Amino acid sequence: MLLFGGMCRAILEVVSSKEIMRSTTKFGEAALAVAFLLLSVRCANAQSSAQAAAKKQAIADLKEVAYAGDVAAQVRLGVIFLTGDGVAKDDAEAVKWLRKAADQDNALAERYLAEMYFKGRGVPADNDEAAKWLRLSAEQGDAQSEYNLGVLYTQGLGVPRNLKDAANWMRKAAEQNLAAGQVGLGVAYENGDGMPPDAVEASSWYQKAVDQNYVPAMDHLALLLATSRNPSVRNPKQAVVLALKAVAGGNNPDYLDTLAAAYFADGQVDKAVEAEEKALVRDPDNDSYKKSFEKYQAANHANR
Repeated sequence: MLLFGGMCRAILEVVSSKEIMRSTTKFGEAALAVAFLLLSVRCANAQSSAQAAAKKQAIADLKEVAYAGDVAAQVRLGVIFLTGDGVAKDDAEAVKWLRKAADQDNALAERYLAEMYFKGRGVPADNDEAAKWLRLSAEQGDAQSEYNLGVLYTQGLGVPRNLKDAANWMRKAAEQNLAAGQVGLGVAYENGDGMPPDAVEASSWYQKAVDQNYVPAMDHLALLLATSRNPSVRNPKQAVVLALKAVAGGNNPDYLDTLAAAYFADGQVDKAVEAEEKALVRDPDNDSYKKSFEKYQAANHANR
């Protein structure tokens, strides 16, 4: 197959040479174009077939290593069956391989297995079992698992609702520079969830995630800067800048709602009305958007 692939490349180079193309008649050019097209298709099919065969062999080799107990191969094989990369998608087979790796205390496999239990893929949905595997991964320092476990404690899924524990796990993820964890910790500080409220600390953690170009952090920080009663935090002009970046970076009507709040805080009431109207177009049944729109409209009419 490699020889044939090389031959295809050599022929394509010959038929595309400028000297040959200059010497052909119009009819010859058409015939050559057809021949070139057919040859290209045959070459592409041959290369595609070769790639498929190579991938099949690679998966067979990976299985051999995985059966021998190699953890990394077991995780990779689980992901392959999960995504259908070179094989038919098979959630049950994915779970089988992920469990083998998780049973060897592999943090990544434990996190993936937890997600399978949450979603009921390859196993019956079970929040308690999901939380168990997620905790095992988080206790090994997997930042994403620490954040996910924080979310579980916030929502009371698979574990008792405990905002203090939620904040502690968010902090662990945040201190590993996980942007989602930094936002989660910022929210805890802003709302006083599991700790005394602290707008300054909240803005600091949001900013760390903004520095990583994490769009949800831009939205959270913009809203805090627009609405905070703390004069050392409140900054409507900067709120507008951040909210515009969030709107440009993500397709979420909440970002438009935040932009409207930022414009309103900055005294740009007409733009607040416009932004909130766009949010309502995206989510016309949102009562919060409706109330804000009415508020901004009333203020806009009063200013005229």
